[in-house]
Amino acid sequence: MNKSISIILFVLISIIFITLQSTLLSPRNVGYVFPDLNLILIVFLAVYSEVRGSFLIATGNGYMMDVLSGNLPGTFTISRLSAYLLVRTSSNHVYLKKWLIQGLVIFLATIFSWTFITAIFKIKQDTHFTLTLSEIMTQAVVNTIVGVPLFWVIVRLHAKLQK
Repeated sequence: MNKSISIILFVLISIIFITLQSTLLSPRNVGYVFPDLNLILIVFLAVYSEVRGSFLIATGNGYMMDVLSGNLPGTFTISRLSAYLLVRTSSNHVYLKKWLIQGLVIFLATIFSWTFITAIFKIKQDTHFTLTLSEIMTQAVVNTIVGVPLFWVIVRLHAKLQK
């Protein structure tokens, strides 16, 4: 197994996803009906934990989202890292390779991550950021619908590069 190819692949996917999410698919521009590609990739890295450097990639993704979003520094880094660790530790106890379970994990990780971000802004008393439960649920459903097929594509791409 070529570990350096895996790391390069996931860093490239991270850059593409973060660029898309912070420009074209930004919640400020289009609302919460577009997928949170960054979170989907972080959940993927946690589920397929045999990928070396996935912890650092997840941390870097959160940091880059902080830098590009212009929000409170550390918000995405802490929320995404927490979601990664939560899914990663649960993946040791539950078989997460079935598509139904992966969809459930993406759904729950989205709810956790965005509730975490909302709580941070409430504590900070930032009135510019408002996110309702229905918006969080909409984001979770969208992420689940897009995330499961995206998992399949990334697994196939990763397998092709490992040959």
